[in-house]
Amino acid sequence: MVVNENSVETRHDAIELVLARLLRLGSLVAAALLAVGLAAMVAGLSVIAPKLITAGLLVLLGTPILRVVTAAVIFIRERDWYFAFFCAVVLVALATGIVLGRVG
Repeated sequence: MVVNENSVETRHDAIELVLARLLRLGSLVAAALLAVGLAAMVAGLSVIAPKLITAGLLVLLGTPILRVVTAAVIFIRERDWYFAFFCAVVLVALATGIVLGRVG
């Protein structure tokens, strides 16, 4: 079986484009929430400001996790088990860190 190198490169470029857009969108949403939260704090809206800042930080922390999940889904759909396995390992490591961080 002959593999067309252009199709492999195109596939990898498409994956990278999806993941880059996801990271960019997550970063922009987090930055917007943080900026609005800080502006609300300066304006004296002490009820909503901490909620917006917390939401911004959660989006900022969740974006890389969502990137790994998205990559895992893409690799599973393409039956690329090698990379899907490593995405699963990274997700287990992230989950372990979150659980251990809450305990200690």
